[in-house]
Amino acid sequence: MVRAVNLLVVLLMLFSMTASADVTEVTATVDRNPVTANESFVLTVTVNDDVSNNAFEASKLLQDFVVGRTSVSRQTSMINGSLSKQTRFTTVLIPQSPGEYTIPEITIKGVSSKPINLRVLEQGSDSNTEQRIAFIEAQVDSTNVYFQQPITYIARLFLAADLNKGNLVPPQVDNADVQQIGRDEESTQMVNGRRYKVYQRVYQITPNKSGSITIPGARFDGEVFTQGQRSIFSSFSNTQPVSAIAEGIDVNVLPVPDSWTGHWLPSELVSLSASISPEQEEYKAGEPITLSYMLTAVGVKPEQLPEIAPDFPSSFRVYPDNDETDSFTRNGVVISQKTVSFALVPEQAGDLVIPEFKLPWFNTKTQQRTVAKTESMTLPVIMPAGMTQSDIAEAAPTDIKPDTKNEEAANTSAKPDTNTVASKPLVPIWVIVALTAGLAISLLLNLYLLIKRKSVKSQEKTVKPESADNLNRSKSWQDFQKACKNNDAKTAQESLINWAQTHLDGSFNSLADVAKRLNIEEEIKPLQASLYNSNSSKWTEGKTLYQKVRKQIGSMNVKQQSSSLPPLYPP
Repeated sequence: MVRAVNLLVVLLMLFSMTASADVTEVTATVDRNPVTANESFVLTVTVNDDVSNNAFEASKLLQDFVVGRTSVSRQTSMINGSLSKQTRFTTVLIPQSPGEYTIPEITIKGVSSKPINLRVLEQGSDSNTEQRIAFIEAQVDSTNVYFQQPITYIARLFLAADLNKGNLVPPQVDNADVQQIGRDEESTQMVNGRRYKVYQRVYQITPNKSGSITIPGARFDGEVFTQGQRSIFSSFSNTQPVSAIAEGIDVNVLPVPDSWTGHWLPSELVSLSASISPEQEEYKAGEPITLSYMLTAVGVKPEQLPEIAPDFPSSFRVYPDNDETDSFTRNGVVISQKTVSFALVPEQAGDLVIPEFKLPWFNTKTQQRTVAKTESMTLPVIMPAGMTQSDIAEAAPTDIKPDTKNEEAANTSAKPDTNTVASKPLVPIWVIVALTAGLAISLLLNLYLLIKRKSVKSQEKTVKPESADNLNRSKSWQDFQKACKNNDAKTAQESLINWAQTHLDGSFNSLADVAKRLNIEEEIKPLQASLYNSNSSKWTEGKTLYQKVRKQIGSMNVKQQSSSLPPLYPP
């Protein structure tokens, strides 16, 4: 009973002290002074009471500083029977220009702090380098570029403390496209006797408007572990917020030269090549030949590549066959490619010439007009036995739809007259044979082109007629599953290609062929980067790739009874 009374008395005392507590003191401090432009410092506002989170508003500071996030912490303690409460607001501020500034008084519940006179040094000043925890350096490969000429922007984040978490925000540029290139790189560097961990990220900025533009600095917001306070238990580690902004960079974007004609393609390097398939010593008139052009441009986006439309001589019938566009990154540079194919059908015998194809482009290194071109090709063409040039021409398919009325009239006029047939001489047998052969070749050619067009445009993939159980027991599939589970990039490449060659219709000689067939181009890029880019880190997306391949195979039109593929990580 006595204990209950004592507890009640204590609770009443605590309640009375809480009810009478009020804000009597507000203090504002900064973690250092002077500070450096475009680098963060911490403003701490302490209130000797428990106040709400919105009691402190940082909007008054927006005029002179970039205001980061504000964190709130509370503390309650009792010393010698006296209960005290404290609320602490921590805000990250970034000054953008050197000079003398004043952090105004901060008022909470009628009580104000003292103003703080702050000195902001110019970025790069040696007077404050020893205090810097984080800063960003940025550079571009050129400050004078042409319209749509890519700019390489490199941002390097320097951290003198262990990183807990953070986010590097790319520069937000008006009238320009910003795209990250490659993966981040990490290193260490000594700056004024202090060791920093350096994180490097590369962006490609493509201006879409001529004139002067300013590239705002990349920005970092994060948390680092307080020096000397890090615990082995991360949940109890003491951290402090930190932010940094790189200096802005002015760039002059020149317009397209007035003398320029044709498609505008600014690049460091452009190549154009042509190939014939199949490669033979001689070709037959009336039989299709595949001619492919490949255009490769360094440092441009795929949508900047021009159309490929050569002029072919009248000795060929031409049918558009295939058009593909792709891009990839190599050694921190974006490379775009376009492949266009045509089906050519020679209509006469002799040495037929495919003329050279020229494509102008603007060399950003020499700042001059340059021409990429293919060499002319001579194809020896022979006439098939029993065929003439007129037979080949008559066998040509036409895209013009026949007029029904004219066709009926033609059919009517073509009907034999029983009164005049007997007076006409009989048609020689060799003419009938030649016409029959020409008709057969025409039908076969039309069927071939129709099937080929449908196979290119069709999105439905089929699997060879093999049972799903045999597919699951395939050694190449098991090897692919194991490689993905272990993130073994080389084995995953080999086993996936082997499996595709065995179980899918078509020819597969590379990862790109398999990716296109299964529609997994995005999932295959990390694997390609790990295999072909010496600067790439270890491949870690094995599980993602395996699951995507399983999903694509499951959605195919399987000719035999289907069953589910085994999971990558079986229960």
